[in-house]
Amino acid sequence: MVPPTPVILSPFRLARAFDGSLEQLASLREFVGDAAHTLGGNEDDAFACELSCDEAAANVFNHAFEGKRGRIVLTLWREQDRLVMHMHYHGKSFDPSRIPEPVLNAPLEERPTGGLGLYFMRQLMDQVTFEFDAVRGNVLTMRRILNLPERYGVMELSVERPSNSVAVIHVQGSVDGSNFKQLITQAESLHGEGVNKIVLEISGCEYMSSSGLVALNAITKLLRGERAPDPENGWAVLKTLDDARAPSGQTHLALVNPTARVDRVLDLAGLKNFIPTFPDTASALAALQ
Repeated sequence: MVPPTPVILSPFRLARAFDGSLEQLASLREFVGDAAHTLGGNEDDAFACELSCDEAAANVFNHAFEGKRGRIVLTLWREQDRLVMHMHYHGKSFDPSRIPEPVLNAPLEERPTGGLGLYFMRQLMDQVTFEFDAVRGNVLTMRRILNLPERYGVMELSVERPSNSVAVIHVQGSVDGSNFKQLITQAESLHGEGVNKIVLEISGCEYMSSSGLVALNAITKLLRGERAPDPENGWAVLKTLDDARAPSGQTHLALVNPTARVDRVLDLAGLKNFIPTFPDTASALAALQ
């Protein structure tokens, strides 16, 4: 079914209703991303809004409607330097203060399924508020300051060469719109020296935006001998991502020990289906042989 055209309520306000089904999440993310760009956000702003609304809507669909038919109305607008996302629905309420903080230093296999949605929303948004009313309906409001330079962190890269054809790149800090091209350039330099397999050790990477995902896609294609996509296309590159695995099934790029935050971003973007993840560098290197 073709998604409906968004309703433009004013030059700076857009709205759309979504039926209470998980199958609607892809359309919801596309609407939010396009609206964020229309309202003046950059690639990282759009991705943060997509991820936050995806998590919020999934929780509403899974829990608030309690198996009954429902729908949400999502409205986005601009307030000076802030983008506002307003999600209205009728359904079961909950107490946000009773949702525990996730234990991010626990091994991946020991972490409980779910429970990270509210954490991501609070990390990616500058303000998250809930209002519950059995008659008028429930409202989730999220605000994010657009194009905020202070969001961009520092990325540090270090390289090991276990063999002539294999390299391990250790990534520390944040991979975002301000530095993701450095990661691509490092991979290109190694490839020029004969490296055709790379392990990205990202246990120290605390944040990865859509620009970081574009870098992973570009590096994968580089190692496969394909033409890398234009990094300026940003999130659009990921929307057209088909399969980052080589046709033979051979692994060229592997990830090691992503943090919970980065792991969830990889999962949402669908890259976990294409780029293998390992708990340590030794097992990743063994898989590349």
